[in-house]
Amino acid sequence: MNKVVLRVTIVLAIVGLFAAACAPAAQPPAPAATAVQTAPTAAVQPTTAPDTSATTAPARGPKPGGQVVVGHGQEPDRFWQPFSGLTVSHELGNAMNLPLLQINDKLEFIPRLLTEVPTTENGLISADGLSITFPLRDDVMWHDGEPFTSADVKFTADVMMMEGTDVTGRTGWDKIVAVETPDEHTAIFKFSEIDAPFLSRLSLVSMLPEHILKDKTAEEINKDPWFRAPVGTGPFMFKEWVPGDHVTLVKNPNYFEEGKPYLDTLIWKIVPDSNALVNQVQTGDVDVALRVSDTDAVTVKGFGNVGLVSSSTVSPWLIWVQNEIPGLKDKAVRQSLSYALDRKGIAEQLLKGLMQPAEGWLPSDSWAYNPEALQMPFDIDKANQLLDEAGWVKGADGIREKDGVKLSFKISNIAGQQQRIQILTQVIAGWKKIGVDAQIDLVDVGTLFGDMLPNHNFQMAYSYSGLTADPDMSVMFFCPENDPGGNYGNYCNPKVDEFLKAQLGTFDLAKRKEALSQAQALIAEDVPYLYLGWRADHTAVNNRVKGYLPAPGYIELWNALDWYVEE
Repeated sequence: MNKVVLRVTIVLAIVGLFAAACAPAAQPPAPAATAVQTAPTAAVQPTTAPDTSATTAPARGPKPGGQVVVGHGQEPDRFWQPFSGLTVSHELGNAMNLPLLQINDKLEFIPRLLTEVPTTENGLISADGLSITFPLRDDVMWHDGEPFTSADVKFTADVMMMEGTDVTGRTGWDKIVAVETPDEHTAIFKFSEIDAPFLSRLSLVSMLPEHILKDKTAEEINKDPWFRAPVGTGPFMFKEWVPGDHVTLVKNPNYFEEGKPYLDTLIWKIVPDSNALVNQVQTGDVDVALRVSDTDAVTVKGFGNVGLVSSSTVSPWLIWVQNEIPGLKDKAVRQSLSYALDRKGIAEQLLKGLMQPAEGWLPSDSWAYNPEALQMPFDIDKANQLLDEAGWVKGADGIREKDGVKLSFKISNIAGQQQRIQILTQVIAGWKKIGVDAQIDLVDVGTLFGDMLPNHNFQMAYSYSGLTADPDMSVMFFCPENDPGGNYGNYCNPKVDEFLKAQLGTFDLAKRKEALSQAQALIAEDVPYLYLGWRADHTAVNNRVKGYLPAPGYIELWNALDWYVEE
């Protein structure tokens, strides 16, 4: 398997700065290695050393068979990422149905349905960046026995751009002018202009089966049962989904990597209450618990039968803000809310240093980070000053008001996560000191990500942003008319759009950094969203489970085909 190196917040294969590396067994031969150039930034490192008893294979090697139960508080909706805002849907979907390439624990592109990752070094990305050739494996079969071909790749791109489908965002895909299929195992994407992070986007989209979904209207595709019971290309096959309880996947006996997956069964167990989930980890009813909260991670460390794998991520916790509603439409209000956030206090006192404070969407070790962008440290006096100057006056109830509009908002939050409630309670206490009232609105995950966020049907909402391995911010901050997909708060600054479009259209790192720096400066002043801290990923892994690897810049279950059990 050839690998293409990334570093935190970088996806540069399309820039041609990556090269083939090695070729493990059961993969097509990789081309000769070439020099690797990386940008100046640090790779994600584990914040806690993995328990080697839970993650390191013994000398005798993996043993086929067995079952692993993965526990999580959330339930998927549909198993195709472009149709869903849920990370869990993406994770389970990719275990059953693969994208062309993925990102591993070392933040490297790895080919899945490809023989090698395109770069300018190997000639698969054209010199002008307007053509990318994808060489497909010739031994991949859909779970129903039909061959996977370039026709499926073209069909997937067509659905991505089909009007009327439930695709949540088309940024980058809208630059594709054609997908050519000169033979069954070659797909060539032609672009109207450069889209520097396209390989990163592609890693998030699993391929669709043309032979099952072709000749259907957008409405028919949206409602097709395939998206809840997919026939895919992945290492596991769909068996059953019992709503509110579990999803069961079974081994694909015809998977193209010989001997894999090792497991016979992979069960996704839905446990909405975090305390109940921790208890089931301790009893062994759950083998792997993903995204354990910072406070629960401390508890899990004390379990003798469980290892804790912790790693930093490029994913920030934030409060999404609806920029177009009364009160929050005022930039001075958003700035004051930011100054009244005690990020350091929450990180150090409430979370015991398990979370690092965040001021924006890019971490400070990103090659594109702008240290000159406006910072808003905790300052109650400054927050009150901004609101006074903007004409927001405290009423008899202590809540500020202007032109009949009170600064009183609901913060929607997923129910069952006690740590989130503790954090928001501290946030609300700080805001009360500046005359802003806020209440926690508990909702289920499907409502938050299936309706409220994508339909902009909220005032504020607490969550974390999706993982990204590229500093491109367009999906979050493009004006709504550009169909960005992740701009839940309807933020719009045309000048920001100019800079974001400029960095998308070049492979020159220096030019990308300059444009992204300018965009960050404007975004920091506008405060469209309120950032709290960098999410740390904690995974509880029973000692019987071997082969688990974290996903600091991608999705979990990416290497579930390598998991096995040792009783």
